Amino acid sequence: MKPLLTLAAMAALLAPSLSVSAQFVVDGVATATEIGTGPGKYQLAAAYAGNHLDADRGLKALYVGSTATTLNLMLVGSAESTGGFRALILYLNTPARPGAAAGTALPGGSDGLSPLKHKPTMDMVVDYGFRVSVGATGGAATDVFFSNVSYVTGTAITAGTDAYVGQGSKAGAMVVAGATAPLPGTRYAYLNTASLTANTTNAGLEIEIPLAAFGPGVASGSRIDLFATYTDGAGIFYSETIPAIAGRTTTLGPDPNFAAIAGTQAIAFELGAGVLAARSAAPGTFAFGLYPNPAQATATVAYTVPGGRQAVSLAVYNALGQRVHTLPPTPQAGPQLVKLGSLPAGAYLVKLQIGDQYTSGKLVLE
Repeated sequence: MKPLLTLAAMAALLAPSLSVSAQFVVDGVATATEIGTGPGKYQLAAAYAGNHLDADRGLKALYVGSTATTLNLMLVGSAESTGGFRALILYLNTPARPGAAAGTALPGGSDGLSPLKHKPTMDMVVDYGFRVSVGATGGAATDVFFSNVSYVTGTAITAGTDAYVGQGSKAGAMVVAGATAPLPGTRYAYLNTASLTANTTNAGLEIEIPLAAFGPGVASGSRIDLFATYTDGAGIFYSETIPAIAGRTTTLGPDPNFAAIAGTQAIAFELGAGVLAARSAAPGTFAFGLYPNPAQATATVAYTVPGGRQAVSLAVYNALGQRVHTLPPTPQAGPQLVKLGSLPAGAYLVKLQIGDQYTSGKLVLE
């Protein structure tokens, strides 16, 4: 008769398998088993359904996921063109460190050979940029090159300094950033598809970043901002971006100004929760107010849910971008009052989402 396992022994045996199941495989594809909710799963941040100036090539979707130790990004797209090198590019903002301010041109490389020499003006703060450059149809299977740039200030790496990470392959070979890269230990992979029509498995650029590389401040509940685009080898921006620009049918050219385009050219994503609404409500739509303001220790949020019963969520972020108070999505209607719990002195952003619209306000606690 076999001896019975103790609970402790069973837990020890199960723990490795549970931890493995919550991890991503960095191979350039978001498989069906990797898409879902919760830790270790990709969530769809946005899909691209606009035109493709580079026929049947470009962007398709952006997925975001995380584990207890990593941030995982999957930019689905097909970059192997008949007209030379093409690039998939992703910009990222985190609450951990200060980066390039919104509304200012990014400090791209000045030597003309810099992999991320582009200097677009972004509609969000930018900490890091990532790029995979992919060779044309008929080229070598290893014509895949990864680059990473840091726009973060206050570190040993000068803002705007980019690094060539390494050479991958169109078959999804993984490349790991070295110790001197802006985000050491970051893993990259690109899996090629002949066209977007053929890209039925969510293949493209996959990035896994160790949370420790950011420093303190990035964990479940943190807000990150994202923007993706597709360019040619010389850095000319095609029409497609994530989030998409409504009605855009011509190239954006070199170094475009996204802050001048109507709408919000960034996706806000809360780790562990999903996409935050990006459609701003007109002033006064929700009769939104914070009082008293400034306040002592706590305050009240007042608002009105218009047009009948709708899903309402409320989140409070501190100066580091960390969520410190939340009201989960709850069906509500009419006038509402929500008392915030006791919070330390400081400045906070209070974000209210009703349906697919949001508004926000600054609260100061003394």
